[in-house]
Amino acid sequence: MTNTATTKETTATPAQVWAVLSDGYRYNEWVQGTKEIRDVDSGWPSKGAAIHYTVGVGPITYQNETVSRDCLTERSLELEVHATPFGTVRVGIKVEPSGSGSRVTLDEHPYRGPMRVLHNPLTRLGFLARTSTMIDDLIRLAEAEPSPAS
Repeated sequence: MTNTATTKETTATPAQVWAVLSDGYRYNEWVQGTKEIRDVDSGWPSKGAAIHYTVGVGPITYQNETVSRDCLTERSLELEVHATPFGTVRVGIKVEPSGSGSRVTLDEHPYRGPMRVLHNPLTRLGFLARTSTMIDDLIRLAEAEPSPAS
């Protein structure tokens, strides 16, 4: 993990957190800036599967994808977010059982391309703020998921 990682405790179980992560059509509910999910590859979130989306602010939009780079069901998910023309961003999500809920860690940072070269303390603060918002949204959604049958 990098110094942009955020860890939070939740009452949601790992299964509830995973229910949100494994539904590619819900990606725009916890990833800011995603306007529309155009398609999700079958098998999402298995390694190599992608979410195809439209991102942007106001009338300025572009189409891109997020690819699953590694997936351990109910434990971890590593994504590579394509942010053309700026490069790619790595998002690592770790889910650990904690009491009757979970501990979720989310880390996002530049991975390839110009964004990685230009990464500095100021952009790091931006990534940390975004990571904090994303984990809050992910946890809110997970806590609203039905509890798994006992």
